[in-house]
Amino acid sequence: MIKITERKRMKKVFKTGYAKDVQNRLTANGIMNQKGESFGISYITHVFNGWNSNLDIEETIIAIYQEKLEELKKNL
Repeated sequence: MIKITERKRMKKVFKTGYAKDVQNRLTANGIMNQKGESFGISYITHVFNGWNSNLDIEETIIAIYQEKLEELKKNL
């Protein structure tokens, strides 16, 4: 589960639009919900905010966060 302090740091880096990136990456990797469909944006944000738990989504959020953080460091 993503901790509160991590979530605050991530929000500063993500600003907006992270959920669509997460959804696209999950779909590209073949990670689907129980119905075989892509995870919804609202479910992804629920996982990010700690209301639901899904390890695949959490790992993807963290991976995208690290990539965006690296981009920001390169741009400085």
